[in-house]
Amino acid sequence: MVENEFKVMLTKEQYEKIFSLFKYDKIIEQVNYYYDTDDLKLSELHITCRVREIKGEFFLQIKLPNGAEHSRIELERKLTSLPEKISSEELDSLSGRTDLPDVKLLGKLSTNRAVKHFDGCELDLDRSGYFGKTDYELEVEFTDETAARELLKKIRAETGIVSSSDVCPGKVRRFLEEFKKAK
Repeated sequence: MVENEFKVMLTKEQYEKIFSLFKYDKIIEQVNYYYDTDDLKLSELHITCRVREIKGEFFLQIKLPNGAEHSRIELERKLTSLPEKISSEELDSLSGRTDLPDVKLLGKLSTNRAVKHFDGCELDLDRSGYFGKTDYELEVEFTDETAARELLKKIRAETGIVSSSDVCPGKVRRFLEEFKKAK
């Protein structure tokens, strides 16, 4: 699956303003368990390896670069439990690559996600906690970039939120920054 999305970091106040704008289709509690090598080899390759837990189910997910700023390839396989380590063979099998290393569990990031569907895009409003820190993020995933930009424009007009970019560091980057500080 190709994932196209815009991401905007928010303050708590901005998050609350956006949250009040819509009636959400669902609220999801999810936990991302991130994996890498001790020297963060996957991160250097711009590859994310995580196990996502939703309602007690586990999904191994790999995100690979797709050549465009707002686009990544996301691959997924269901697991029966949360592993401490994932072998290079399993990662290679899922990704189709032959150069990925064995990885180990680095830690977790818990997210409360409010989801609202629109024609051509989906709004995901996230409050995430990791290493004692809480942050807030707006993601707009899209199949129709024009619809996504119009939704962002509407949200900015109704809330007064100004952002210089529709790209911010993803959850894994923010997680890894805190992970490095905690080492």
